[in-house]
Amino acid sequence: MKKYLVLVTTLFISQMAISQALYRAFPSDVLGEERNVKILKPRNYAANPEKTYPLVIVLDGDFLFEPVAGTVDYLSYWDQMPESFVIGINQRESRYDETLINRESGFPEPQSLKFMDFVMELRQTMIDEYRVAPFTVIVGKDITANLASFYIMRNKMPINAFIQIAPEYSTLIKENLINKLSQLEAYNYFYVATTEKNNVLSDLFTKETDSLFDTKKNLHLKHETITGANKYTVAAHAIPRGLEFIFKEYQLIDEEQLLNEDLAEEVKFEGQEDKKGMVSVMDRIVEKYRMIKDVYGVEMKLRLVDLVTISDYVASKKDWEQLIDIGILADKEYPDLLYGHFIEGLGYEGLGRPSRAIKALNIAYGLEPAVGINKDDVLDKIELLQIKEKE
Repeated sequence: MKKYLVLVTTLFISQMAISQALYRAFPSDVLGEERNVKILKPRNYAANPEKTYPLVIVLDGDFLFEPVAGTVDYLSYWDQMPESFVIGINQRESRYDETLINRESGFPEPQSLKFMDFVMELRQTMIDEYRVAPFTVIVGKDITANLASFYIMRNKMPINAFIQIAPEYSTLIKENLINKLSQLEAYNYFYVATTEKNNVLSDLFTKETDSLFDTKKNLHLKHETITGANKYTVAAHAIPRGLEFIFKEYQLIDEEQLLNEDLAEEVKFEGQEDKKGMVSVMDRIVEKYRMIKDVYGVEMKLRLVDLVTISDYVASKKDWEQLIDIGILADKEYPDLLYGHFIEGLGYEGLGRPSRAIKALNIAYGLEPAVGINKDDVLDKIELLQIKEKE
């Protein structure tokens, strides 16, 4: 039943992608011919003329484009990943010729190398013609996943993230993949999904391998064996899991995450009198958005929902001074909304400074309602504080 639901969901979001996709014949200087591609533009591309978007390149676009594009559209709608361009390359008639590996040298045959150069030509054209950020994901399955891995063998790798679905690695990749991955210096993600029945990579991706990368903050490697999937259904599971893994730094903040991070900080400073070096919630949210910009190439202001989450968490800990700081930050990001000054007022109330709290709330009263807080709520809080002030 679970596998059936995954397939139905995949078909549904794939249909969404089909309705929004652009079909284009791409003239390639590298190949000396036109190639058919499918392009999914971000929903809000026209409405955000200053914004840039990551690029997801899909090999085997004749059957992988729709599930990838639909999943990207769905996850970005719920802010679990940034809106992104998706481009699928049709390889229905050419995939075997374009993925051939020379048995003696172990490297791709000339036509395969030419196809790899074409993919990079396509990437550059997307960057030139659209507002595409440098962050690039490439998706491949079995033999196309193997070919995509050869980008790692190059000195300057133009790919930042890989989704490898049931890859059929050639000997050279098996022998060099882990070593090459360990040498990468930029921020990179490598996600591999295999089936139980054909988990030929169990010797390549081991607990020892995972521990090797624990100390490398720039490289994120994950190998999953998808229980119950076969060579056809594994893609339906791997695509959302891979995208979620790659864009985990982008995802919305949750209170459990904040609690775990706080506990980790407390463990670091356990027994120390001076805890000034502890990373605060405020510091972490600022760092999160810096990473979103630096890693994914997406510049954005703090999401209001993230500000609400950290405000609720900090208030539950009665860290009133930090709550005031968050209120000031929220007002800076959303000056027309009452939320920042309202939160600032709650912070001053917690510190036992009702007069200062009333001043912040009076400012909030003149601004627009937000996140379920309206002018009546502000007025009620002011009246309660005025009563406290007289006591």
